[in-house]
Amino acid sequence: MAKKEIKKVQETVIDEPISKTEEFLGQRDNQKKIVYGFIALILIVAIIFGWRWMNQRNNEKAQNEIWSSELLFDQGQYEQALDGFEAVIEEFGSTKAGNTAKAYAGLCQKNLGNYEEAIKYLQDFDGNDNVIAPAILSALGDCYVDQENPDYNKAAQTFEQAAKAANNAQYSPLFLRKAGLAYEEAGDNKNALKAYQNIKDNWAETSIAQSIDKYIERVK
Repeated sequence: MAKKEIKKVQETVIDEPISKTEEFLGQRDNQKKIVYGFIALILIVAIIFGWRWMNQRNNEKAQNEIWSSELLFDQGQYEQALDGFEAVIEEFGSTKAGNTAKAYAGLCQKNLGNYEEAIKYLQDFDGNDNVIAPAILSALGDCYVDQENPDYNKAAQTFEQAAKAANNAQYSPLFLRKAGLAYEEAGDNKNALKAYQNIKDNWAETSIAQSIDKYIERVK
């Protein structure tokens, strides 16, 4: 290539405007922003994994501490068991074991006749299975009925939630009947009838359904 042509190509390359990307990356401030943003992303990821690791470790500790309180609960020593469950809640309330401790603490308070305190713990329990969660909802409904100023409507709605969460022939009819009875206490025969009819229509093979007609006739 002739010297003149080479020089012309060089001048063309040198004089060609740089792209927006090159211009952006070439600015020192923007380069710093990219670096800082990358560092921030790494820190966020590290914090998330660190939190998960710590939460798992705390859950293991809580499981070990909750075991002795469960034994006391099974023996009917509710006051002593409650002390242990509350200690777990205070230190490890955000863990899975801490959530379990809330359910136990609520049941302890219920068995001790402290219904308002029981309601607080049972409401804080977060469960979505079809065994424990419905049982806790039913216990919560019982507390609404047994507290000093009964809230029968709230109790009935909670029993209905328990029946829906359980969704089985063993417990759903039982919870629905409790809902109907609570609605009756609230003077709401219309919703009581719906609860009883639900048993007859959807759980016809159960023993509760065999005697539900007398409840239906009572609220018609």
